[in-house]
Amino acid sequence: MKNSADVPEGDRLITRMQIASMAGVTRAAVTTWERRVEDFPTPRRTAGQDYFSESEILSWLDRRRVPSHHRARGEDGHITYGDRARRRASSGTATYGGSTGRDAAATLGPRGKPSLRDVETVRTLMGSLAERVGGADLPIGYVNLLAALYFVRMTRPEGWRRVEAYPTHGDGPRSSGALLAIIGSEADVALRDVGALPETRDALTRLEPRRFEDLVETVRLVGSLGPHAFQLIIEGYEEKAQLGSREFFTPLPVAHLMAGLGRAARDTAPGSVYDPYFRGGELLGAAADMAMWIRRGTGLTGVPLPRLLGQTPKRATLPLASMNLALRGARFTLRLKTGEQPWERPWLKNPVDLVLTNPPFNMKDALLETTRTGHWPYGAPPVGNDNLAYPQYALSLLAEGGRAALVMPNKAGNSGNAAERAIRRALVDQGVVECVVALPDRLFSGTSVPVCVWLLRHPVDAGDHVLFLDARDLGTLQRDGRRVLAHDDISSVIDSYLAFGPGHGPGRTYDPPPVTVPSARVDRESLRRIGYSLNPIDHIGGSPVPDSGTPDIAEAEAWAEASRLTEHCRHLDERTADLQAVLETGRVRQAPRHAVLLAELCDIQAGPSHALLAPKDRIPDGEVPVVFPKHLRDGEVSDGGVERVSSELAERLKRYRLEAGDIVCVRTGAMGPPALVRTDQTGWLMSSNVIRLRCRVGTRALPEYLFAVLSRPEAISWLRDRAAATAVPFITKTVLGSQEVLLPPLDVQQEIVESLVLLRERSTAHRDLAAAITRARGLLIAQLTGSLDSDAAPVT
Repeated sequence: MKNSADVPEGDRLITRMQIASMAGVTRAAVTTWERRVEDFPTPRRTAGQDYFSESEILSWLDRRRVPSHHRARGEDGHITYGDRARRRASSGTATYGGSTGRDAAATLGPRGKPSLRDVETVRTLMGSLAERVGGADLPIGYVNLLAALYFVRMTRPEGWRRVEAYPTHGDGPRSSGALLAIIGSEADVALRDVGALPETRDALTRLEPRRFEDLVETVRLVGSLGPHAFQLIIEGYEEKAQLGSREFFTPLPVAHLMAGLGRAARDTAPGSVYDPYFRGGELLGAAADMAMWIRRGTGLTGVPLPRLLGQTPKRATLPLASMNLALRGARFTLRLKTGEQPWERPWLKNPVDLVLTNPPFNMKDALLETTRTGHWPYGAPPVGNDNLAYPQYALSLLAEGGRAALVMPNKAGNSGNAAERAIRRALVDQGVVECVVALPDRLFSGTSVPVCVWLLRHPVDAGDHVLFLDARDLGTLQRDGRRVLAHDDISSVIDSYLAFGPGHGPGRTYDPPPVTVPSARVDRESLRRIGYSLNPIDHIGGSPVPDSGTPDIAEAEAWAEASRLTEHCRHLDERTADLQAVLETGRVRQAPRHAVLLAELCDIQAGPSHALLAPKDRIPDGEVPVVFPKHLRDGEVSDGGVERVSSELAERLKRYRLEAGDIVCVRTGAMGPPALVRTDQTGWLMSSNVIRLRCRVGTRALPEYLFAVLSRPEAISWLRDRAAATAVPFITKTVLGSQEVLLPPLDVQQEIVESLVLLRERSTAHRDLAAAITRARGLLIAQLTGSLDSDAAPVT
């Protein structure tokens, strides 16, 4: 890696995206060159970004001829990528810095980055401190605490001084409850100052920190964070909580991509932006970011920021979203709406310019053909499936010239349900679908399932074609397994959209930006022939990547993934190298342990009877999964799949619903290892064939520790020996409660649990590495034993 000071005078630094633009190839091709070609120029790194010398890149491109199948019209057999780059530069076709038409370049300005110290501080906040302070309300209560502390610190200096002073000043004993009340009250005052609903105090006072000192340490750590750490808190919380599809937030780069597409599709900046399911406010925040970048990029500081509007059914995330937007200086109005869908008794009185939303969606086809009632201009969606209800609602809100960008499951684009296919047909026939972008997998913390972004237009702007863009190869995999889109990736998608946008035909007044992701512009008749599919993979999947530069990008990416996992495994190997020595210390080995019955530590609850939960009550489109013995696998509870019930029935059976930290065992059937309920599985329902243990507050037993003890072969054998000797083995509450466990002090339990979690991560990482190497090996075999290159000489 070179230093940025090494650049010769008169030269300039360029990014990978700019190299791709110069050479007329994809960014993935540049990455492949860099990884596989030894003499590719070395980047300089500055401010966390890699840059290349333009003169060195041009010199390298001069030595690389363009393959015949990648030559453009008018390029002969002698042309090099260097020749192409100079021609594009002289004609103004190359786009440095992501510059595109309609001031889209200004939409991709950089955000202030948090420091490495902030990253480490948030990592500490999301470690064991999260469980000790968050307690049973970890999923959202703890992150609201962190957000409230940060918000008060950034907006109310006098309130922050009161929070900091409480632990050491004043008469009488200090308590966690009193400090939480102070934090909540100060946050509510700050929220009222920006016109937001005060909802924080009541939420925070429900937290139950184990020790006052842990809460004080949380305050101290948040007080050390810098001015760009709020997003770190949200991202750290997502990673920790493993949220479900209704709870997880939209990654900020995805939000910026959606806001950028919405802005690029319009002739003017939007004056109003609406999100009917605003989660943590990240999409509305991205719209505010976009407006600020345009103001800075164009110098039009007098242009007003858009008015941000949103509603949510989640009371707990309302303060978080309000703080998120207030810290950006945005004008916003947020509303809580529970018990109804957004389109039921609509809130907005006037149409809006831009709708951005990541609604909750169903991942499976709707199995029932029954459709709902009401007014649906493009067709009534199936009962129990809102996938194609949200796009229709978004379209109904748009003003003329308006656009809507929605996160949609890939399945919504080509599901086999007759009602959904009819809706897609109406959307296509009426020309309101403008563009669909296939995104990479692993972007979201709550799921690895890939999704798409649908860009819809007001019917006045209806068109005859749909543009499909395949961005699945963009983004960089992080150590935690998530994929993150860079600003260059976002620019690549928006450039490709603009290349096909209005005004880019033969009569255009300027050259379009290059198409840097695989794409297809499909007419209505072609869409009709394949069932009106709106899944980009159905239109692009079989076609070659344009101008990829090399045919083996997939193989290169597979080996890159194997390299990343190798490094991740090495990191975990180092962290666990001395675990055995640590756990064999006298403090752990010789810590006192006392025998306790499970009945003394836990509330034990068997599942509902068959009379309360009959087979007929289970429906494939139900909202609440039902847990059977077959779902207890590898110490975890798997998704119930089609084993689901309605939320109304689950509420009637709420005593049988699960909470995070519950231990679920087989009650009837073959006795096997137990499973630990994750945070995102809170609210799932037990079946009649399982039984759960829930640690009582104050028993000084960690659920994770008890789970580890009950997972031992000896504990499972104990259950099998005592299962009632009938045709089908079963265990009773009384028998399960009589099982004896040895309980060490709480701090020793915590140390044991953290070590076991780390070892499990190590095991999982090595399993993922083995799978990645197997995949890369398969791709290599396919490449080495596949068909001959079309340019190769035939064997005689």
